[in-house]
Amino acid sequence: MDHNQSNIASPNRNIKKAYFIVFICMIMQAIPFGVAQNIQPLFIPYVTSKFDFSLASFSLIFTFGAIASAICSPFLGKLYGKVNIKFLFLIGVILSSLGFMGFSFARKLYQFDILSAVSQVGCIMFSGLGVPFIISHWFPNNGKGKALGIAFSGGSIGNVFLQPITSHLLAASGPSTSYIIFGLLSLIVGIPLVIFFIRLPRDQEVISPSHTSNAQENTTIKGYEGAGAEAVRKNIYFWLFSIGYAIIAIPIAALSTQYATYFKSALNLQPSLIGILGSTFALFCLLGNVVGGTLFDKLGSLKTMAISAILIIIAIISLLLSAHFHYISFLFSISYGLNVYSYMSGPAFMSSDVFGRKESSVTLGTISLLFALGFAFGSSLFGLIVDHFQFTVAWITMLICVVIGYALLLISIMKYKKQTLHT
Repeated sequence: MDHNQSNIASPNRNIKKAYFIVFICMIMQAIPFGVAQNIQPLFIPYVTSKFDFSLASFSLIFTFGAIASAICSPFLGKLYGKVNIKFLFLIGVILSSLGFMGFSFARKLYQFDILSAVSQVGCIMFSGLGVPFIISHWFPNNGKGKALGIAFSGGSIGNVFLQPITSHLLAASGPSTSYIIFGLLSLIVGIPLVIFFIRLPRDQEVISPSHTSNAQENTTIKGYEGAGAEAVRKNIYFWLFSIGYAIIAIPIAALSTQYATYFKSALNLQPSLIGILGSTFALFCLLGNVVGGTLFDKLGSLKTMAISAILIIIAIISLLLSAHFHYISFLFSISYGLNVYSYMSGPAFMSSDVFGRKESSVTLGTISLLFALGFAFGSSLFGLIVDHFQFTVAWITMLICVVIGYALLLISIMKYKKQTLHT
């Protein structure tokens, strides 16, 4: 009796341990990630005013950061599974935090650009590559999409309190002091979490799939390992997938960085309404991370990304229609917020679901490289089109990118899975 109870309780204990790790990852996303990724835009008016930088020149820190992390992703991805996970997370948190803190001492544009690159490389080590790696080991068979969604929702949760605190601190103390305080906060929260809690599961802690005699399920589990990164990179459909995802990153960059400017400059919406739209967007981002992760588990990559395509098309059409009916702008906040999973948990889930778990960190690094390059290019392209042809042409161009990008992505998923089914 006791033996049977022990066998029943053990999986429950393992699930609790696994979700505790998800909770730790969620806090990592809320603070160290939130500091490095989410609050920098609030510093822009203060820094540009203090140093007399132009908005365009200072905004290049986002491009430099994205390119640096993109270039490093494939090389860093090779370290996971070879180097101790605590060490990689620790280096990531330190680089991210010290890079952000270093902004306090920067005086020249190139110094801000270099520090942004350092901070973003650190961020991708513990977040973009690190979190998917550790969660894929705690959830090797079932529930990984949901776990990733919950973990990445930490960024949205952190935003709820980081945004107002940052605004208040900047107004009271200025950018230099604020950079130091938030860099220290990132270190104080991140380092203890990594040292005491971040780890891979022991053999007896891995959540095993239910025993089944179903041949199709067994084939799916067996095929989940994949052929490895080198074999994957030789497949044409992997590159079609990555190029499609890079094209999708272009409108994602524009939608993520330019919607507030569009509402203010083109639609002349009141600041209070823009604030409500931003809050609505943040709320549905939180929901989108969790729901999207669950959809990945239940429906797989193909159907879930098809839903993503519909959501982002609705978002762009809503922006176009909101020029005539301002209340439709809420549909943008809702649909684009729900779509957040497509670029947060999506890359990590698809890299293993479509191309196999074997060396998935390396595969994810390559996918992240192309996505980041598309993202770095997207906002600049959008601004260029607006300068010459106004917002309507820019949003229509983004809509064309969505159709092309998702077509390549979805077709490549179907073709690659069909290939692997016959081999």
